[in-house]
Amino acid sequence: MIELESKRLLIRELTADDLPAALEIYMSNTEFRQQMEGSEGEAGRYDLERFQRDWHIAQMMGRYTSGAYLKQSGVAIGYIEYIEENDDGKPFLGTLTIHADYQRQGFGTEVFERLALHFREDNGWTVLHYGILARNKPGLAFARHLGFQPYKQISSRISGGMQEFVLMEIVL
Repeated sequence: MIELESKRLLIRELTADDLPAALEIYMSNTEFRQQMEGSEGEAGRYDLERFQRDWHIAQMMGRYTSGAYLKQSGVAIGYIEYIEENDDGKPFLGTLTIHADYQRQGFGTEVFERLALHFREDNGWTVLHYGILARNKPGLAFARHLGFQPYKQISSRISGGMQEFVLMEIVL
């Protein structure tokens, strides 16, 4: 099990017991969720049962899911998902989400910097890809802040319907 520490955070793989707290992080980002989800014909609909199912599928597909927790209190504030090899053969960061109440406090950057160190030193990765909704302007700005550069734009059908994504990469 992966356990990483940064100045303020503990980052570790999720277990089934962590899913209610991870769902709260995901649900706190309403606009993002409404663009990504749409089960039972209702935009933005998502619940613990659906999240548990998606988490089990992610595990079977080889995706890593982690949470970021405040060291001082143990409160879950971040959700991370990545895979070692995407369709293009490169490692891919699928999600780095910080609870809405903790955004714009440097936690996202702290999570990413610690993960990037792990990816480079422990996994030997030299590059990381990331996909962001094209209309997610704050997400795109955050990725650029981290050093990601766009290399391609694609359309893809997801739960929330047909969406445009900007594919980005960073050299680790």
